[in-house]
Amino acid sequence: MAPVPCASIVIPCYDEAPTIKAVLERVLASPYTAEVIVVDDGSTDGSAALARSVDDPRVRVFEHGLNIGKGACLRRAFREVTAPYVIVQDADLEYDPAIYKQLLEPLFDDADVVFGSRFAPQPHRVLYFRHSLANKCITFLSDGVTNLNLSDVMSGAKAFRHEVLESIEVEQDRFGVEPELVAKVAAGRWRVFEVGIPYEGRSYAEGKKATWTAAIGSLLAVFRYSRLGTRLAKPRETFEAVTFSSADVELAEALDSLDDAGNYADWIVELIAPHLGPRVLEVGAGHGTMSVRLRDLAASLTATELSARSADLLRERFAGDPKVSVVEGDIATAAAHGPFDSAVMVNVLEHIPDDIGALRDLHDAIAPGGTAAIYVPAYEVLYSDFDRRIGHCRRYRRSTIVQALTTAGFEMVSVRYLSLPGALAWLVVARLLGRQPTNPRIAGLYDRVAIPVLRRVEARWEMPAGQSLLAIARRPLEAAD
Repeated sequence: MAPVPCASIVIPCYDEAPTIKAVLERVLASPYTAEVIVVDDGSTDGSAALARSVDDPRVRVFEHGLNIGKGACLRRAFREVTAPYVIVQDADLEYDPAIYKQLLEPLFDDADVVFGSRFAPQPHRVLYFRHSLANKCITFLSDGVTNLNLSDVMSGAKAFRHEVLESIEVEQDRFGVEPELVAKVAAGRWRVFEVGIPYEGRSYAEGKKATWTAAIGSLLAVFRYSRLGTRLAKPRETFEAVTFSSADVELAEALDSLDDAGNYADWIVELIAPHLGPRVLEVGAGHGTMSVRLRDLAASLTATELSARSADLLRERFAGDPKVSVVEGDIATAAAHGPFDSAVMVNVLEHIPDDIGALRDLHDAIAPGGTAAIYVPAYEVLYSDFDRRIGHCRRYRRSTIVQALTTAGFEMVSVRYLSLPGALAWLVVARLLGRQPTNPRIAGLYDRVAIPVLRRVEARWEMPAGQSLLAIARRPLEAAD
């Protein structure tokens, strides 16, 4: 029987202009290819434009706008696949699409997942020693953790039944995604098969991306998905959910503390100010702490609130102010008062169950070319009982806020972590000790002593991690084709 198109081919791509078109031509020539999903990871060499130039309706190209990693690319691509089988294809020429038959045949039989091995007895270009040694060490440790017997955990050639990927939430952003997928496949007790494949490895001079930092990240991922690592990383799902009304009660005290933290509010608005237009929408204005500062920067400010209690406080606070309109409702309700040149969400998006849906509504409420400033808490590992009590659905990483915004149709301008010491303080006070981090005495001391120093330091140096994330995004002037 002749092969039929049955596979979604997903291609993470970062600065692969010399090879991306050749790869796509070979992928599209395969009789198994039903669709091709390219996720460009902030390439600076025109890779995304080259991929879009391929004239074939089966090719779809998505862009992050910033480099956030291979794992993040796969997380986005897996959400888009529609075919019954999924094959991961690197954007270089190390793996030839001719191997698709080898990867798919076990799936046509009774396998659920197939890994291609570069170390099985097949013709291949000899790997550099440090590359080979790192792979073998990671594979040895991964096999010990998962109780599998694979020979090449870090292989980029993988094939899955679609339902396997529907059961997996990809968490790793970079090369740690390889051992993560293996660990989650093993935990799901899916039927695993391994086949030897030909491999034409590149040298680092030829553009290979994996480095020693990738090896360290992959080793950490092996530990993260071990039994001990899983116990240490307390999942958010173990916290009992709360209702909107009870979260609103808890938030009242926290918002009062924020109103007294003038240095903190001034810092956030100072960072947002260069991106504001004259007509500003503030979503989730709370008690108006940010509103009073945004009002002074805008020609008009529309402040929205879902909480009737907070909306009443806002109306009282801005009574008689012609520059400020208070809207009780969600983003879609506020959109009737637009369009807006800019939108601001400070510690709001994490409360919304469907964050991407909310960002789509925000995108539609902003005029083309307008900007959105989104400030959110960082890192799921910091998720505490206090987060639960005030209604946080999640905390974000750089990659997850970028993907939420780009999925909603925005283009990224910038994203940065803020307050590295604050992350450490939250870890100790809220996560480990279980205390309320917005206690007025603690919050006031931190605002007076730490914030002025952080404001100066982080104006000069961007932090690699932090308590919060500030993302600036833009609604495109023209919708992408």
